[in-house]
Amino acid sequence: MSAVETQMDLDRITHPLRLARGSHQPGSGKGCAMNAISYINGDEHITDFPTCSARPLAIVVQSCNDLLAGPGGYLSPENSVLALELAWQTVGTAGVADSVVHAWLAELLTNPAWGVVQYAKITAVKAILDIAELHRQAARGDVPAIAAWEAADHAARTAARATSPTSNAAGALAIRAAYESTTLVNVRHYQSTLDAAIAFAVRAHARAAADTAGSCAVELARQAIGCWRHLAGLNNSANEATSVDNRRTVVSQAEFVLAQ
Repeated sequence: MSAVETQMDLDRITHPLRLARGSHQPGSGKGCAMNAISYINGDEHITDFPTCSARPLAIVVQSCNDLLAGPGGYLSPENSVLALELAWQTVGTAGVADSVVHAWLAELLTNPAWGVVQYAKITAVKAILDIAELHRQAARGDVPAIAAWEAADHAARTAARATSPTSNAAGALAIRAAYESTTLVNVRHYQSTLDAAIAFAVRAHARAAADTAGSCAVELARQAIGCWRHLAGLNNSANEATSVDNRRTVVSQAEFVLAQ
């Protein structure tokens, strides 16, 4: 999608939409940032998962959208800008090789800046690191045997049972994100397990951040999207197709449409 085509699509949006937390029915006047991208992309059905965006990134942005919502469930104009900018950065990220997904999952688990391993207690750290290494091997094309994944899954589940969700909720969610990701090699459940791994990782960050969960989610989304684009060899031209000032104007005037 070119910058000119994108601008034309933005100019066609003339009906009110307020960004809000949760799922919404078509015509409700409410939606998330990914719904706006789905509309702009011209998807036949407006969805949380536009065809132009990688599903894992859409999940991260959806979670960020929800955490930025105020007490009434709606995002402020300022937070709407943040959510939409993040959503915009996912454009063009769909359709990558499995190697990118595996490499990205390894970072989701163990990246020094935004990996969930930082929340795990020492007894669970090795299990998370071992699973991340399996993903890195798969990303290099040296796919580990099923037995290796199963052993890593067992070790992580054992570590999970020793992690108290009461005293270390973020750590419990982190180790669960790790072992959910091991079943990614099961083709029958590929999508559901990938979704679960990402969701648990996002929740781990949110629980650790507590009162600053919204701002933490924004930074997580930026890191996650940037990493995905880098691993996939994507440039950033799509991110800059629409200026920040233009997006701010559109959001503040609430002129996005959720469904026709």
